[in-house]
Amino acid sequence: MDTHLMIGVAVMFGLIGIAASRDLLRRLREQQPQLVPIKVERPDLQAPRRDR
Repeated sequence: MDTHLMIGVAVMFGLIGIAASRDLLRRLREQQPQLVPIKVERPDLQAPRRDR
Protein backbone atom coordinates (compact mmCIF):
# COMPACT_ATOMS: atom_id res chain seq x y z
CA MET A 1 0.00 0.00 0.00
CA ASP A 2 1.02 3.55 -0.54
CA THR A 3 2.28 5.34 2.58
CA HIS A 4 0.00 8.33 2.06
CA LEU A 5 -3.01 6.08 1.73
CA MET A 6 -2.15 4.25 4.96
CA ILE A 7 -1.73 7.57 6.79
CA GLY A 8 -5.08 8.76 5.42
CA VAL A 9 -6.83 5.57 6.55
CA ALA A 10 -5.27 5.89 10.02
CA VAL A 11 -6.42 9.51 10.29
CA MET A 12 -9.96 8.56 9.24
CA PHE A 13 -10.08 5.75 11.82
CA GLY A 14 -8.82 8.18 14.45
CA LEU A 15 -11.49 10.74 13.62
CA ILE A 16 -14.20 8.07 13.70
CA GLY A 17 -12.90 6.88 17.08
CA ILE A 18 -12.88 10.40 18.49
CA ALA A 19 -16.45 11.04 17.30
CA ALA A 20 -17.67 7.73 18.75
CA SER A 21 -16.00 8.30 22.13
CA ARG A 22 -17.43 11.82 22.39
CA ASP A 23 -20.91 10.47 21.66
CA LEU A 24 -20.54 7.73 24.27
CA LEU A 25 -19.25 10.17 26.89
CA ARG A 26 -22.14 12.56 26.20
CA ARG A 27 -24.66 9.74 26.62
CA LEU A 28 -23.09 8.61 29.89
CA ARG A 29 -23.08 12.17 31.24
CA GLU A 30 -26.79 12.65 30.41
CA GLN A 31 -27.77 9.42 32.17
CA GLN A 32 -26.32 10.42 35.53
CA PRO A 33 -29.04 11.07 38.11
CA GLN A 34 -29.45 14.64 39.21
CA LEU A 35 -29.61 15.42 42.92
CA VAL A 36 -32.87 16.93 44.12
CA PRO A 37 -33.04 18.81 47.44
CA ILE A 38 -35.55 17.37 49.89
CA LYS A 39 -36.93 18.81 53.10
CA VAL A 40 -36.38 16.63 56.14
CA GLU A 41 -38.39 17.25 59.26
CA ARG A 42 -36.76 16.22 62.50
CA PRO A 43 -39.31 15.69 65.29
CA ASP A 44 -36.74 16.17 68.07
CA LEU A 45 -36.14 19.77 66.97
CA GLN A 46 -39.80 20.72 66.47
CA ALA A 47 -41.18 20.04 69.97
CA PRO A 48 -39.50 20.16 73.36
CA ARG A 49 -38.75 16.79 74.92
CA ARG A 50 -41.06 15.79 77.79
CA ASP A 51 -39.28 12.71 79.09
CA ARG A 52 -37.08 14.63 81.56
